[in-house]
Amino acid sequence: MQPEEVMENLIRAIKGTREYNQYHNLLDSVKAQPELYNRIGEYHRRSLAMQMSESENFIHENNKLQKEYYDLQNNSLSNEFFSAEHQYCVMIRSLQNQFLEGIKIETDFLEV
Repeated sequence: MQPEEVMENLIRAIKGTREYNQYHNLLDSVKAQPELYNRIGEYHRRSLAMQMSESENFIHENNKLQKEYYDLQNNSLSNEFFSAEHQYCVMIRSLQNQFLEGIKIETDFLEV
């Protein structure tokens, strides 16, 4: 079997998981509410920018961001979406780690 075929099978398998389907079903529900979808997008952008910065006030800035987007935590749909997104990302990260360990690609340089 060629690597491309294996990848197609893996993608098909991932699309059959509970994590994938729950995430995408909730994403569709969130997208059906454009204002909520945009608010979640803003939160993701700002959170990612903050995580990539080298700020010494990370905890303070994170707390401030959480307070600013408190409404998302109290919205059952966005809260459920964030949970599903997290579970989906955990699954993908686990697969990625298994792949990198299995094919012996050196990644120690990524550890700081």
